[in-house]
Amino acid sequence: MKKLNLRNNLWWHLAFWCCVLVFSIASANWYYSTFTELIEVYTFKVLLQMLFAYTMSWLLLPKILNKKGSTVFAISLLALFAIIHALCTSYLVYYLVPNYSTTYTTYLQRFESTSFQSIYFNFNHFFSTSLYYAYPCVILVAISFYIEKQKLLELHEKKREAELNALKNQLNPHFLFNTLNSLYLLALKKSEKTIKVIENLSHILDYMLYRCDKKYVLLRDELTLINKYLELEQIRYGKRVNVIFDESITGAEKIAPLLLLTFVENAFKHGVSEEINMATIQIKVANTGDQLYFELKNSKPPKKNVTSERKALGLLNVRKQLELLYPKTHELKVTNTENTYKTQLQICL
Repeated sequence: MKKLNLRNNLWWHLAFWCCVLVFSIASANWYYSTFTELIEVYTFKVLLQMLFAYTMSWLLLPKILNKKGSTVFAISLLALFAIIHALCTSYLVYYLVPNYSTTYTTYLQRFESTSFQSIYFNFNHFFSTSLYYAYPCVILVAISFYIEKQKLLELHEKKREAELNALKNQLNPHFLFNTLNSLYLLALKKSEKTIKVIENLSHILDYMLYRCDKKYVLLRDELTLINKYLELEQIRYGKRVNVIFDESITGAEKIAPLLLLTFVENAFKHGVSEEINMATIQIKVANTGDQLYFELKNSKPPKKNVTSERKALGLLNVRKQLELLYPKTHELKVTNTENTYKTQLQICL
């Protein structure tokens, strides 16, 4: 348990105790003889409440409970209550009663005598006094715990965002490297298709640099990106690849950017580039209720060990992003057979 930080939150603590004082005075029984007496009584009580609260938070909780165990803490807490009760009783017997005797005539009738010992060792008085002086501490600790929890959540979110940004920064160069290789080969051949490749690449770069910087983007924009990538790759491979793209979405769904593209990219990299004959890629995207279903199935070159090579940087990053963005709300299934490689992804939207 962290102690209450008074140094960095001095004004907050002062405001809290002022509220406690005002609330105590406003809810007090108006049997006091003068307003001055009322202020004196509750100012002293708030000081004792502050003594209890900061002794608990600066000494008992961090120094004793955390280091010496619950038994020593319980004994120390009882001793603190005894000290607070002694101060309260002394203030009553040696100051309030002599100076404001008419106020406490009825109050003192509950005790056998008006001596310090008689009042101090009265259990009911001890119990009620202990509860009264402890309640602001409970509130203060609860507020501090809530603030610390919010700070931890904020730090966790920032760490999560930093991890996602790092993953995206790794993913983008990986994708660009593969795409520029395609453009380089076409340029060497002085193909007329080079212009179309540059146009599609320009769209992809614009999307990746300026339109996918948010945590979630529209699914239809992601599918447009995939279509541009498919056009780019089909220009490169020509009749060597047959792509079937089936989509059934509303267009309003949102998804983490660049997730699906990596699966498509890997299908070309590992399923098409090594294929001598006709390669096939089947893509299906569907929205069923609150579930997004994505399936990609591609043919596999004969005697090609896709399992080991599939663990590329992009795919590993996608797995990490899924764990960060969709914890326990996604299911990724990979089926690797002799002739095909199938990826099935289901995400709860």
